[in-house]
Amino acid sequence: MIDGFSFTSPRTFSGRYFDYDIVQRERTRLKDEESFVSKVFHLYKMHGSLTWKRTEEGMIQQMDTTEIPLIVYPALDKYESSYEQPYFEMMSRFQQALRRENTLLIVLGFGFRDKHIQNVILEAVNQNPSFQLVIVNYNGGGTINREELKEYFDDDVVKRKVSIVFDTFKGFTGSLPENKTYSTNEESIQS
Repeated sequence: MIDGFSFTSPRTFSGRYFDYDIVQRERTRLKDEESFVSKVFHLYKMHGSLTWKRTEEGMIQQMDTTEIPLIVYPALDKYESSYEQPYFEMMSRFQQALRRENTLLIVLGFGFRDKHIQNVILEAVNQNPSFQLVIVNYNGGGTINREELKEYFDDDVVKRKVSIVFDTFKGFTGSLPENKTYSTNEESIQS
């Protein structure tokens, strides 16, 4: 997982960590190319986290627990707060990622009420031909809140490149198929 924090302790935030990837170094390569570690994904916490804190020096660190979490609270100045670091850098990197080819965005726990985030996602849906969006929407009733998601519909049909899944996070992740492409078992790779 790449989330903008260093891989050393203490874990500190810098946007440059979104430029990193994880590769496996092998001495006996059959090909002269990088061997990227499979199943690595980027995690963007647009409103901060209960496990982030700002140090006295102004650095953002990720901790197991913190007494004063670094999050954007629902308030009148919420939008202005999103222009402070690390939120501004997080938004910038998020926007860059959605413009790349073959990007899949899985949205969990976002109510689509923040216009500045929704506009970035809508731009990707409408402008990036290879972009795919999966919205995991659990509201207990198995129905769509049309007001929140109206931008993702053309009349009564979900827009192309958009999928809406009615499930909890646990149910959604439990139903994902295993990707045998990345299996270490040679037999499953060949089948």
